[in-house]
Amino acid sequence: MEHVQVKAKARAVVGKGFARKIRALGYLPAVVYGGANEPFGLVVDPKVISGILKSHTGRNTVVRLCIEGDRTEECVAVIRDFTVHPVRRTLEHCDFLRVTDETELVVKVPVRTIGKAEGEKLGARLNIAMRQVTLRCKAGAVPDAIVIDVTPFQVGQTMTLSQLPLPEGVRAVFVKDNAVITVKIPRAEKEEEEKAAEGAVAEGAAGAVPAAGAAPVAGAAPVAGAAPAAGAAPAAGKPAKK
Repeated sequence: MEHVQVKAKARAVVGKGFARKIRALGYLPAVVYGGANEPFGLVVDPKVISGILKSHTGRNTVVRLCIEGDRTEECVAVIRDFTVHPVRRTLEHCDFLRVTDETELVVKVPVRTIGKAEGEKLGARLNIAMRQVTLRCKAGAVPDAIVIDVTPFQVGQTMTLSQLPLPEGVRAVFVKDNAVITVKIPRAEKEEEEKAAEGAVAEGAAGAVPAAGAAPVAGAAPVAGAAPAAGAAPAAGKPAKK
């Protein structure tokens, strides 16, 4: 497999003061560890590291680290961690982890969708609940993204972490099987439909005429011209017939 090459120079001196001097000269202090060899300090080009982190594979990029200087080594590695300045947002330090193509890693991979869901054609809304998912896979088989074809998704359909279309040998890492993709009618529209239905029922009940001979509803005003129910008290203000 072809890997991005990163040139580095070994450094024997460590410490915050020396790291500041390295940054002042336009370089980035780093360290490499893991594998059979012992860890040691490096100096790398911050522009190269920044370009890798901004690429579509980001910190999941597997690189070929070519180290020169007092110690020479060539190894495959990933950017395990990095720090940035809190104000300038420039790189301050970088950690490389030695790996092989068979090394298992836990990585975060973006989720992308293609197509238009069937439910969207009926007024539903497609929602990507998780823009990134955590996966466990080998360093040589880290996917660039998880691509989901949402074309057949119907209204109310959901895809959870355990249902993701993952490549062979790749597993989703999760505690709770949360939804990644949902297709739902927007809440506001749903509430309006429910209110409209309730209003129609209420109007129908208010305008209903009681059946002939049926007793009026308790507390309801009698219909104009209608004879009072048998045994009912006369209306207020009208003398009873003798």
